[in-house]
Amino acid sequence: MYIKIIGKGRPVVLIHGWGMSGKIWEEFSKLMISKYKLYIIDLPGMGKSEIIEPYKIDNLIKKIHEEIPEKVTIIGWSLGGQIAMKYYLKYPRAVNYLVCISSTPCFLKKNGWEFGVSNNFFLKFKKDLLNNWQKTLRKFFLLQTQKDEDKENTLKRLENDFMDEQPPTKEGLEKSLEILEKVDIRKDIKNINIPTLIIGGKQDTISDYKASIWMKSKIKESEIFIFDSAGHIPFINYQRECFQLIKKFIKTG
Repeated sequence: MYIKIIGKGRPVVLIHGWGMSGKIWEEFSKLMISKYKLYIIDLPGMGKSEIIEPYKIDNLIKKIHEEIPEKVTIIGWSLGGQIAMKYYLKYPRAVNYLVCISSTPCFLKKNGWEFGVSNNFFLKFKKDLLNNWQKTLRKFFLLQTQKDEDKENTLKRLENDFMDEQPPTKEGLEKSLEILEKVDIRKDIKNINIPTLIIGGKQDTISDYKASIWMKSKIKESEIFIFDSAGHIPFINYQRECFQLIKKFIKTG
């Protein structure tokens, strides 16, 4: 698994979301490298990381655990937030702080869970991915940026970084989508017993910000900040604000 290591200071692990790579943190990491040693992960089949077998979340977490130090802060965005929470639940002594950005304990809508995407939407997305993954990935980028004030520039950057320069593999997209489909940590989330910062955006069309509020109600040592105008990628559109929130949280938590 490829992990880019930069900076000096306390160890911070950055985990990206579906369809991306560690490159999504490129600008954000520039704010952090003077204070933190960053471990920027490329998930399997994305960026510079090869596919792993089996491509299951438990194996993925095991691979990460083999490569990062103990007593870390983990910042996970979207799917990365789910991985971060599962990592803590598996290795609770290895993590000091969690930061979950635009994340959710359960991506799909289910009985008793209204804060996920509909099964019809997800199944169509999955079918489209098998037929034409490039077109489907572009559609996914559009979903992430459609509510952003600077959506044209953000969309152009995403397409350039993750379609042209560093495209994911089709298998990586399919396997990680299966993780999104299957992961449901609603019952386990009460076992997260470390300081946790939850960041979301009210305009997020992928991860409902109400899922963030629900997470806040279940994680004892949690704090929450919801950006009124942010969509799914607040650490890009509100880069400095996100950094200040995280820096203050790690310092005072």
